[in-house]
Amino acid sequence: ASAAQPMAQVVRALGTRHCALTSLPGKDMLSAVRNFLGRGEDLTPATASAAQPKVQDVKAEDYATPQKYLDGAEIPSYYQFQSNMVADEDLKPGMCRNVDVDKRLTVPTRTHLRFLVTATDVIHSFAIPSLGIKADGTPGRVNRVNCFIQREGVFYGQCSELCGSLHGFMPICIEAVSPELYAAHAKKWYKD
Repeated sequence: ASAAQPMAQVVRALGTRHCALTSLPGKDMLSAVRNFLGRGEDLTPATASAAQPKVQDVKAEDYATPQKYLDGAEIPSYYQFQSNMVADEDLKPGMCRNVDVDKRLTVPTRTHLRFLVTATDVIHSFAIPSLGIKADGTPGRVNRVNCFIQREGVFYGQCSELCGSLHGFMPICIEAVSPELYAAHAKKWYKD
C-alpha cells in the first residue's frame, strides 16, 4: 500500500484528464503510468480511432523566399554606425556639452523597441536614466532591454561603468520621433 500511495500522487499530478488511472489497482496502476510515460504500450482506448500523423520531409527550398533576396539583394543583419561626442569648439547654441553626439540614434515613438547590448573590449553600461534603461554590455554576452517611448524628444545617457581612460567621454543620445517621421528617415537605410 505504501508503494501505491506515491504512485497515486504521480497520477494526480498528471491532471484530471487522466483520472481513469486512479481507479486501477496496485500493479495495474504502475504499469499504466509506465505506459503513459512512454515505457510501454499506449494508453489510448481501443474504441478510439487514433489517426496517424502525416510525416513529410521539409526542406529549406519549400519555404517562400522574398523575390528581392532571390535577385541577389544583401540580407541585412543589423544597422551599425559610429557616434562621437561633439567637441567643445563644434558646439552650437542649444547643444549640451559632453552629452551631445554627431549622429543620434533615431527611434520611433509609440512602438515597442528592443535594444541588444554587448561589448567588444571591456564591460560597458548602456544607461539612459530618463528612459529607465541601464544594461551592462559584456564581451561575449548579449543583454536585451525592452522599451516603449511615449513622447517625442531627445534622451541623453552615457556609459555608467568604469571602462577605461575615456570612460567620461562615451555619451549616448537617442532621438525619439513620430512613427511617420521615422519611416521617412529610415527609407534611406532600409529599402522595401
